[in-house]
Amino acid sequence: MLTTKRKWMLYNLVIFTLVAFLACSVGPALAAPKILKYADHDPDAGPRGESLKIWFEEIEKESNGGIKIEAYFGGVLGKAPEALKLVMDGAVDIAMILPDYFPKQFIANNIYKTFPQGPKKWKNISWVYSQIFKLPYFKEEFDRAGVKVLWAGAALPIALTSTYPVDSIDDLKGKKWRAASRWHLAYLKNMGALPVSVPWADCYMALQTGTIDGLLADIDGIHMTKLDEAAPNIFTSPSIWYGSPFMHVINRKVWDSLSKEDQDAINRASETIKSKHFGKLFAAEFDKINKAEKKMGVKVNFWSEADIAKWSDPAFQTKLRGQWIKEAEAAGMKDAADIAKQVGKIIQEGIAKD
Repeated sequence: MLTTKRKWMLYNLVIFTLVAFLACSVGPALAAPKILKYADHDPDAGPRGESLKIWFEEIEKESNGGIKIEAYFGGVLGKAPEALKLVMDGAVDIAMILPDYFPKQFIANNIYKTFPQGPKKWKNISWVYSQIFKLPYFKEEFDRAGVKVLWAGAALPIALTSTYPVDSIDDLKGKKWRAASRWHLAYLKNMGALPVSVPWADCYMALQTGTIDGLLADIDGIHMTKLDEAAPNIFTSPSIWYGSPFMHVINRKVWDSLSKEDQDAINRASETIKSKHFGKLFAAEFDKINKAEKKMGVKVNFWSEADIAKWSDPAFQTKLRGQWIKEAEAAGMKDAADIAKQVGKIIQEGIAKD
C-alpha cells in the first residue's frame, strides 16, 4: 500500500513528466515567428504592391509560419533615396531599391535606361534581368553593398504626365520636365525639354505649383500616387520600357543568420511570385490604368512610330551609352564596352521573345 505522501510524490512526478513531454512536443510549434521588417517607398497598390502582399503570404506559408513580414509602404520609414541605407544599416531587414537612386553604388545596374526599348511581356523582362545578373560586376555591386537580391520586379512602360496636352514628343520642347534617372533626364533634354530634378515625394505639389510642367515615370507609379490628378494628360507607349529592375534585397548578415530551411522557404516564395503571380498582374495593368484614367477625365495619348523613332535615335543612344562606358571604366570596369554590348544583345533577345 502506498502512503498518502508517496501517492502525492508519484502524482507530481507524472504531472511533471507530462508537462515536460508537452513542452518538448508542442514547444517548437508555439515558438514565436521570426519577424522581418520590409520597407518600400511606393504604396501597396498596382502589380508590385499586390504581388508583394502575395509574396509575404507565400513566405509565411513556405516557412510554416516561422517567418512573418512586417511591411511599411509609402515611404513611411524612408524615401526612395534612403532605401539602401535603411537595409545596409539594419534599420530594416528587406527593402525595395531602385538602382536609379544609387548611381555610384550601382554603376553596372544603371545601364538599363541607356536602352530605350525592351521586352513587353513580364516573362521576357524577367529573363533579361536573370541573364544580365549573370554578367560580371552586376551581382558584385550588391555583394559590396552587403545585400542580397531576393527577386527583381519591373515597372510598367514609361508615361509622360503633364499639366498641358502632349500630342507628340515635340510638345516637350521648352517645358520643365522631371525624371528620377539622370539618363531619362538626358532623353528629355535631347527632346528639347528643360530637365528638372524634384524628389518623388514632392512631385504632386511641384505639378500643382508649376515648378514642373510634367514628369516621366512608370505609368503604374504615376497612377497609384495620383500624379495624373495634378497633371491630367498622359502620353505613353507600351514599346518604351521603364528599364530598371525593382530590387527586393535583404541585408546579407540577416540572410546569413537564417537557417537553411528559412532561406529555402524565402527562395521558393520568391520564385513563385516571379513565375506565377507577377506576370498575371503585370499583363492586365497597362490597359486597366488607361481605362481608369480616361474614366477620371485624363487625356490619354499614345506615341506614334515617329515619336518612338525620335526617342530611340541611334546617334543619341551611342552617345548616352558612351557616357556610361566612360564612367564605368573610370570606376574600374575595364571591359565596360564589352559589357554594354552583352547587355544590348540580351535585351534584343528578350524583345525577340515577345
